[in-house]
Amino acid sequence: MALYMIHWKLPRDRKMEAFGNFSQMTVADDEADSGSVQQIGRWHDAAGEQGWAICDSPTVTDLQAWLFNWGDLISSTITPVQDDAELRSMINSKQG
Repeated sequence: MALYMIHWKLPRDRKMEAFGNFSQMTVADDEADSGSVQQIGRWHDAAGEQGWAICDSPTVTDLQAWLFNWGDLISSTITPVQDDAELRSMINSKQG
């Protein structure tokens, strides 16, 4: 699996609808919504109409399928990321 950082923005005119949908979700709803994507952490800036998440996903397609569920309410970007150990291992393998 691979780590990804998601950044999303809420359009001002859809913010309250997105908040309403999100606030009614249970933990089970959230798990069903994200499918095979495992959320490591999620942070919200409600006043700034944006948020971030770090996720572990088998493929970027699985991650995009989850974000598609919210596509009419948010815009999002996906950035592949590595933790410290993964980056150190890659650098050390390249340097011999």
